[in-house]
Amino acid sequence: MSRRLVLISRWRLETSRERLWELLVDPLGWPRWWPHLVGVRRVASGDGNGIGTGYAFRWRSGIGYTVRIVMTTRRADAPRELEGTANGDLSGIGLWVIEEDPPSAVRLTYRWDVELRKPWMRCLAPLLRRVFARRHFAVMAGGAAGMARELACRVSDIEEWSAISPVPDSTRNR
Repeated sequence: MSRRLVLISRWRLETSRERLWELLVDPLGWPRWWPHLVGVRRVASGDGNGIGTGYAFRWRSGIGYTVRIVMTTRRADAPRELEGTANGDLSGIGLWVIEEDPPSAVRLTYRWDVELRKPWMRCLAPLLRRVFARRHFAVMAGGAAGMARELACRVSDIEEWSAISPVPDSTRNR
């Protein structure tokens, strides 16, 4: 069974793209408003657009395990898309997409396409896949509420999707 997770979260914030963008491109400030984020530190500097900038994150799951990830920015299209590669306990791609939602709001979508790397997670993936997805969505919901508080705006229309990779692990890296 695949150890890949594709998780998509989306919500509506009554704010501007620019205000939301400024919040997203400041990961060092995230612990102030994201309740599951234990800590973050910059580990690499990038270019003038932030490409190549790396941050080490430590996330609390809420049920006894933590996840450590280094995210490195690989694409930034201000104020629309921010994409990074993840390495650590999970590896893959995270993509933030900000879309206008007239008259005075935006839709924020996060697509998290990752492989489990922690040995215990890989071993238990067939049994705990739904638990991992639920915990991810709880972390994201906490982030949505925290963003709204930080931006002094309303959040609504929270949606979540998950997908299972149709490609078995044994055939992915050939």
